[in-house]
Amino acid sequence: MNPASVGFQCPDCIRLGQSTTRRPRTSFGAALKLRGGAVTKVLIGVLVAFYVINLISRNLLIGLFSMSNLAVAEGQVWRLVSYGFTSYGLLNTAMIALVLWFVGRPLEDQLGGWRFLVLYALAGLGGATLLYAVGSPSVGAVGGASAAVIGLLTANGVIKYKHGEDIRPDIGLLVILVLLNLVVGFGSLVWVAQIGGILLGGLAGIALVYPPRVRRAQLQVAGLVGIVVLCAAVVVIKTMVSYGTV
Repeated sequence: MNPASVGFQCPDCIRLGQSTTRRPRTSFGAALKLRGGAVTKVLIGVLVAFYVINLISRNLLIGLFSMSNLAVAEGQVWRLVSYGFTSYGLLNTAMIALVLWFVGRPLEDQLGGWRFLVLYALAGLGGATLLYAVGSPSVGAVGGASAAVIGLLTANGVIKYKHGEDIRPDIGLLVILVLLNLVVGFGSLVWVAQIGGILLGGLAGIALVYPPRVRRAQLQVAGLVGIVVLCAAVVVIKTMVSYGTV
């Protein structure tokens, strides 16, 4: 028997009561719980591990997982996704990890782990897709984690707009980040990936935030799948037009 506020309760009664009690959820369908940010911490660990292993292996990981238009056209389509998990240099990795630590954890609390991870991956996919769509076959890029993180910031702005909060500071921050990358990385088209991250981060944010409570999870999944299909269509059309293959 377990002590209760009045008398005692048997363990079976406690388990039965817990099974019939609905868990509180956020307005976006995530189970309400204390801040943990497990997915955010894993993402930070992946980015740090990528930097360390790539440094030790003398850019082996960059050669395998960075964005390369020609490699994607030849069938290495995983680069469209893996690009979002790459970073370049110690400073870039540290800045991305810092933004994830302060922005990722509260955003993950609102969306839930799987929604947050999909949002991150789609934002990185947006950067890679836009690079592929507008770049020449010789275009290659690393540091897609920047596009993924800026996509998270865009989705956070969508959430704030849904709640009626002022998003002008968020828009200003996005403009500053894009302009900074335009100045620093114009030749490498890093700013194109940033814009792709903003576009898909915004679309994914809308797909996660705006579905009504009725059948919310199904509508969220449908919206996210639709975004993936859109990116796939862009890649296929670009491959057919510019490379003559699919």
